[in-house]
Parts: sequence; structure tokens; C-alpha cells
Amino acid sequence: MKVLVVYAHPNPESFNAAILHQTEESLIEAGHDVHVLDLYKEGFEASMSLEERERYMTRDNTDGIEQDIGRLRWAEALVFIYPTWWMGPPAILKGWLDRIWLPGIVATFENGKVKPGLTKIKKILVITTQGAARWRMAAVGNPPRKMFRLSLKQVTNSVKADWMALYSMDKVTEEKRVGFLKKVQKRVMKL
Repeated sequence: MKVLVVYAHPNPESFNAAILHQTEESLIEAGHDVHVLDLYKEGFEASMSLEERERYMTRDNTDGIEQDIGRLRWAEALVFIYPTWWMGPPAILKGWLDRIWLPGIVATFENGKVKPGLTKIKKILVITTQGAARWRMAAVGNPPRKMFRLSLKQVTNSVKADWMALYSMDKVTEEKRVGFLKKVQKRVMKL
């Protein structure tokens, strides 16, 4: 399977980097064709320009981002790896979604209905770390989980986005981090 791993963390020594390494290694071991898109390493520009916004709903809305669109269209599976900051993904990942997941690419809109555009995608896995406790995220409705699960389902022909989160990231022991990496390995091997 062709797997696009979208990674968003600025620190190459972070625990998210360890998750990325484990994920990539496991995907390759399982025989998948893997492409890692490291948004920080690539220097992806998160801000949408005025020109991009003005072209947003037009047919020429992909000018200058063809390579990113090509990677998205290539994928049969998506894996997102990022830390949750301020109840959402880092700005660079949100910007990638804003600028690359465009009308006409991820979906078309006809008579008030969404017609999925990413129908090649059959599997989605979101892996995140969160400073907040699980109960705290549940109390506020876990905004990043809702955002990914609801929006991805609509543009992929109802593919369910699987969710893995390491909560209370700043307080967990090394043992729990190692345990989480083992869970990631097992889950990724089943992709």
C-alpha cells in the first residue's frame, strides 16, 4: 500500500520523532511503499496567501502546490503524527490542510452535498501526543479528534480515521513512552 506519513514537529529529538521513526520502520517492514512528508524539515509555508484565498474555489487553485497535491493523490493510506498544542494540531499542519486539501481535490460540492475526492484512501491513522489528561480532553470534546475524524470521513468515502493518543505527555514515565511506541508498532503493522 502507498502510505503518506504527514509529520509535524519542529524538534528532531522529540518523542514525536521517535513515533515517526517507529512508524516508518514498521511500515517498511510490513512491505508498504512509504513517503514521509516532514512539514518542518521541508519548510512548508503554513500561511495561505491572499492570491491562494482568492483562487480557493476556482479550478486553478493548485498553482504552485502541484507537488503537494501529487503526494496526496498518490496515497492509499494516510498517517498523521503530531503533538496537540492548544487543543489542535500545530499551525504548520493546519496550514497544510488549509492550503492543500482544496475544493476540487479532496471533495466537490454539488447541490449542498459533499462528493468525496480522496476515494483512493482506504486507511487513516492519526497519532498524537497531548499534554492534557485523557479526562480533560474528553471533557472538552477532544477537538482534534473530532476535527480529523469528521472531516476525513467526508472526503474519503467514509473511511474511519483510527486514533492513537499519548495523553499527559509531560508527566508520563519512560516506561509508558516505550509502551506507547510498542502500541504504535503493533497498530502500524496492521495498516
